[in-house]
Amino acid sequence: MKERTLYDLIAAQDLVILQCKYTLFKRVVNITFSAKSDEKIDWDIMRKTIQEVIKRNDCLRLRFCKKDKKIMQYFVDEVENLNIKHVEFKTQKQQENFIKKETSKPTQYMKGEVIKVFFCKSYDGKDMLLFKVCHLILDMYGINILLKDIFDVYTALKNGESLPPQPNSFEEIIKKDLLKKNNESLIAENKKFYQEYLEARERPYYAGVHGLDSKLAKKEFDKHSVKMFFINCDTEGSMFSFSKELVDKIITFCEKTKTTPANLIFYACSLCQSKMNNNVENLLQLELCNCRATAYEKNTAGTKVQSVGCYININQEQTIDENLKQFKKNQFDFYKHIGISEMDFTRLVHNTYHDPFLRTYFALTFSFIPMKKPKGVDFQIYSNGKCALPAYVAAMYDVDSKDISMVYDCQTKLTTREQVKNFHYNLENVLNQIVTNTNIKIKDLKI
Repeated sequence: MKERTLYDLIAAQDLVILQCKYTLFKRVVNITFSAKSDEKIDWDIMRKTIQEVIKRNDCLRLRFCKKDKKIMQYFVDEVENLNIKHVEFKTQKQQENFIKKETSKPTQYMKGEVIKVFFCKSYDGKDMLLFKVCHLILDMYGINILLKDIFDVYTALKNGESLPPQPNSFEEIIKKDLLKKNNESLIAENKKFYQEYLEARERPYYAGVHGLDSKLAKKEFDKHSVKMFFINCDTEGSMFSFSKELVDKIITFCEKTKTTPANLIFYACSLCQSKMNNNVENLLQLELCNCRATAYEKNTAGTKVQSVGCYININQEQTIDENLKQFKKNQFDFYKHIGISEMDFTRLVHNTYHDPFLRTYFALTFSFIPMKKPKGVDFQIYSNGKCALPAYVAAMYDVDSKDISMVYDCQTKLTTREQVKNFHYNLENVLNQIVTNTNIKIKDLKI
């Protein structure tokens, strides 16, 4: 029997395990998504495609075990007889209920289940692929790589053409990332940076996307308790799109000011929270970064998301341009010191501001996800219905169509759907004002 090489989890995977540990529910280890095709799918060819894609993307061949009470991982050479089920939905409600039921079940990754695939006939008559994957093997950026590979391979097999070049090896990235993770001097340097950074700043304020309308948030924080984040962690997902006119303005603004869309939208989210919470000036946010810096990493499916603890100061008397310059500088420093774990950062926040430990959790988690959707394919991601964090906000950017959709997954005990809609409306207003007038002062922004 071939001896397997066992690897520790990398920092991105540790983040997933940590989220599982600090919530009563284990669904955060799942990602459920679908790809609906405008064209009819030949399911026999698609079955061969899936098997081929598993060979080409080694992250789909990851398996997990425990050694000395620690989760380890290894790769298998092949996956035989992947159990793909055919499902046909007659109504939208039937489809929604099926997907909701699937997302509510954790993946059994310790038993070898890291991916489930369903071949579906959607209620609207279109053919659809439905996937449930373990977050330890794939993140949202990795899903983008995977979907492109699936439809490129499918097209090649269908047309009798040569297969496209395959994505790069996730195993090679794991080897490289573990060298960083085990670099004690680098970790010490990053901790020192964050400790000094936090000590030089005032205690941050909790400012939820619900604004001042959440009685539960006010009540809990008056008692210095945040148990609701971890026990009452039911969530509901929403998605809203920016108008084409606003997206064009955002892109023009970013090119002109040398600001990334990720930084602009993240900062605009923080401004919204400030405005909705009595113009509070000190916020603590969490940014999820895909950490793919090289061309090799950008062409590799797998999980490479790491968190960056972002302390954001908003100066009401300064212009948008002045605030953004400081924010971009802070982001640059954060990214340089990204090698600190979320747990280490949480401890630093707790020790610096002397809050109850669980209160150091963050008000908003943000990520920016560039997508390159296959032509004629509608992509959708589904909420797991449980989350350890108060609000997860993601900007999904289609690099071909230039569309931007905002995805919100918020704890329902804290935030209602109407409050999410209101936050998104305010976000659009703030962005419109920013991209129209860089000299506008923060205090003059209207929501």
